[in-house]
Amino acid sequence: MPSEKGAKMRATSPAGSLPFSEAVIEVALQQQEQANEAEKTRHIQTQIKLQLSELEKQNEAVMLEFWATEKHIGKLGDEIEHRRKHSENLEAQTQALYMENVNLQLSIEQEEEHFQLLLAGYNTYRNKMDAHREVIAYVEGKTATTRELLEKREIVKKLREKKEELRIDLENPEGNVVRQVQGDIYNLKIKISEVKATVNKKIACLVKEQEVHIQLKKEVEMQNRRCEAILKRLHCQLNKTQSNKRQWNWDIQQMERKVAELRKCLGITE
Repeated sequence: MPSEKGAKMRATSPAGSLPFSEAVIEVALQQQEQANEAEKTRHIQTQIKLQLSELEKQNEAVMLEFWATEKHIGKLGDEIEHRRKHSENLEAQTQALYMENVNLQLSIEQEEEHFQLLLAGYNTYRNKMDAHREVIAYVEGKTATTRELLEKREIVKKLREKKEELRIDLENPEGNVVRQVQGDIYNLKIKISEVKATVNKKIACLVKEQEVHIQLKKEVEMQNRRCEAILKRLHCQLNKTQSNKRQWNWDIQQMERKVAELRKCLGITE
């Protein structure tokens, strides 16, 4: 030990060289202490450098994760926008189908009105025939002069012929008037059936589209809730990361301040 060696040297040295020996020993002890302090300082600097390197790696990893999270958030935003546009397209298609259904309903009502007009015309024709029968009966029962009688008989004859023609035409299922009216009625019924079938198909398609729209709307709402949850979690992670980053920056600043103080102390001792 240095203290034992100093004691031996003081015991064996002459009285005149005692202060010089003590000075040498003191210088040696100071150098030993300085060497130990320097070694400790180098060890602390090495530990600080390792910690700084580790903190820089952690900071790089956090930044990579942050940019990856930002990229993922951007993709989620694009997907939400795509879903929103798809939902708007479905809304437009549904509106178009609804308008088409309304137009078909109007067409059916117009056809029914046309059919009612035809039926009213047919009833008017029958009423006219009844009026002709009444006129004929009135003419037959009326007395007049011979000329008037002949004229009226001619008229009656013509009316009877016309009446017979009309009666035959009305009683004959193959008659022109009956056939025409029946044909118009049959065509109108077929057309109405076709229009109703088309309307039913359109209504079925509209119901199906509405069900698909409702399902897609539910999926979009579910996806929105999921995205909101993901965004909330990512924001929490981001806040936590930023808080950790501020803490690390503060730790780094403290370490750098301590390193600067240590370097300053080493520069003073040197």
